[in-house]
Amino acid sequence: MAIESLSIDPASKKWVIDGVIQDYSAVGQDGATPTPDQTTGHWLISGKDTGIQAIGKDGKDGKSAYQLAVDNGYPSSLDTWLASLKGDKGDKGDTALSVKVGSVSSGDTTTVTNSGTSTDLVLNFTFAPKDLEGLASYATKTDLNDYVKTSVLTGYYTSAQLDTKLSAKADLSMVANIADKDTVQTFSNKVDQLTSLVNSQDQTIAGLQTQLNTALAQLKTVMAKVNSSATTTSSQT
Repeated sequence: MAIESLSIDPASKKWVIDGVIQDYSAVGQDGATPTPDQTTGHWLISGKDTGIQAIGKDGKDGKSAYQLAVDNGYPSSLDTWLASLKGDKGDKGDTALSVKVGSVSSGDTTTVTNSGTSTDLVLNFTFAPKDLEGLASYATKTDLNDYVKTSVLTGYYTSAQLDTKLSAKADLSMVANIADKDTVQTFSNKVDQLTSLVNSQDQTIAGLQTQLNTALAQLKTVMAKVNSSATTTSSQT
């Protein structure tokens, strides 16, 4: 029998065939998401073990490339086999781009054109005289040979370093009050003369001190004799 109409009952969500509600649902229910059991490696659905393998087991280690070569008749050691994998040095390849200078001429405008290909360039230069006029004042390469190289200048102060050092120096108004070289020399000479005079006086005083010490010693001897004589006279009396 052919089905003339087919629909879903909005209340029960069951199939309606030719106006009759059926006993089976037309709308499926959400299924459970399977999860792998880390112990058995099986799929679990709603907590039940399905017995279906979810996690693969480790396989056996495969043979190395060297071992496969030995199995197929390679006769030498591993080091020899590794060395054999390095091929001979190849020929030097062509450069990706080559540039050559073609013609050089003068014209109304300065231009550069390529008469070669996109990888093998041949550059043709045309210079306008008006564009070359300003070049006469520029130095040539040979003119620059006598100039100091930048590496020689490393021992010089930079402008910032000079500013720092000069900031600690006296200004000109302070320098004007400082004695000149001749005045300083004259003063130095006088100091030397005074020093010499003081040294001479020290020597004189030292001599007088020696003479005084000698006189005191003699006086002490005389006094001792006088005291001794007085003591003897007193005893005789």
